[in-house]
Amino acid sequence: MSDDSSGWSMRGLKRWLSTAPETRDDLLKLVQDSRQFLEPDTVDMLEGVLDLPATQVREIMTPRPQVVTISSDGDFSDILSTVLETEHSRYPVTDSRDNDAVLGILLAKDLIPILKARLEGAEATLRLTDIVRKPLFISETARSDTLLRSLQRAQVHMAIVIDEFGSVSGVVTMEDLLEEIVGDIVDEHDDLNEDSDINNIIPHPDKPGVWLVQASTPISSCNEKLGTDFDDTEVDTMGGLVMQALGSVSDLAGEVVQIDDWQITVIDVEGRFIHLLELTLVPQRQD
Repeated sequence: MSDDSSGWSMRGLKRWLSTAPETRDDLLKLVQDSRQFLEPDTVDMLEGVLDLPATQVREIMTPRPQVVTISSDGDFSDILSTVLETEHSRYPVTDSRDNDAVLGILLAKDLIPILKARLEGAEATLRLTDIVRKPLFISETARSDTLLRSLQRAQVHMAIVIDEFGSVSGVVTMEDLLEEIVGDIVDEHDDLNEDSDINNIIPHPDKPGVWLVQASTPISSCNEKLGTDFDDTEVDTMGGLVMQALGSVSDLAGEVVQIDDWQITVIDVEGRFIHLLELTLVPQRQD
């Protein structure tokens, strides 16, 4: 970029900022209109920061059916197997007598001294109550910026999300917040085909015009990607939308629902938890 061009950009940016925005919407519009001066990634991050107060915890949390927990009476070998299989860094520990009572958060790294002692032949007894961290609870209707301040004050990276009745509805992490600001974060343990927002809506490899959609996909993302107009007033995810349409069904596998012009088939399910959906556009006939 030439000096003249650079100078014009700086002068233009100064003129753009000469009038202070009076409302959040004014500020958001100012950020959106600043794409001619700032890098696209910078603008996206600024928009993410400004959106935090408008985003509820329930919109970014991991819902309870997807949360891997550890029971307070679990033995060391079972807990270690769970950690090795799921490769998470933190696990809610639930009371063995009440699965809705979270006693604390187990950090996988806190198991290392016990594992080391046992490998060296020493007697090391696991007492989860001695090593779990105090849990932080937050309402699912709390704002995301409130969550951020709570995590900072408590100096923790995970919070237990509770609903209006005090029951556990999921967990939320600092990473979830960061992804709202900078976009999807993929680490070395992530499976791009399962966990990444980049690949949660893909064309069916063998069926033209058919889409495979992960049940955890936000309805808004599906609407944006496929041009659908699914209602997200009462539920947030595609799996929730299907469950809402199906109602009480004992066996979800293979169930089909018609929503608007789309036929949605449940093709992968575990118990009452839907993993994968198949979406086919079937335009309704106009009489």
